[in-house]
Amino acid sequence: MIDTQWPRFMVFQQEAVGKPFIHNGTVHAPDIDMALLNARDVFARRPQAVAMWVVPADAIYTHTREELSNQGARQPADQRIRELADYFVFAKFDKQDQCRHIGEVQADSPQAAMSAAIKEFGSRDPLWWWVFPKSAVLSSAPEEASAMYEPAKAKTFKDQAEYPVVTMMREIRAKKKK
Repeated sequence: MIDTQWPRFMVFQQEAVGKPFIHNGTVHAPDIDMALLNARDVFARRPQAVAMWVVPADAIYTHTREELSNQGARQPADQRIRELADYFVFAKFDKQDQCRHIGEVQADSPQAAMSAAIKEFGSRDPLWWWVFPKSAVLSSAPEEASAMYEPAKAKTFKDQAEYPVVTMMREIRAKKKK
């Protein structure tokens, strides 16, 4: 069976300058440029955005707390010598919370980046970890923020307050009882 689905991209959003980027969902797109535009159209108002990142889902190296405790020291070391790269570190601290940016590390592989992240930020004890290279990120440009996100504010069809479904259902039921 041939997979006809476009690649999946993770969407990270910053709701205000100085706040951390948080994982807000996923989009499918034929390429990373289109993924950023799709992400803007889908997520720009939930919550309000000043910047977005998209990252190919397969570029994210992840482990849960349980996986790490079960692996212990059994994780094989990657023996290939590579250049150091900068990695973003994200973590999720509560089941109801979103995965958020907590820092950055330098490493020569995703496995080494995970180890470095755990060493540097492990005292915070997250439920799961994500690391991915900075080079895998496509980011909206700060100077494009108003053009990218301001138009979404007027799109009331994305605002749940525009759909008073509960009130409407009560009115319909009341009419049926009469």
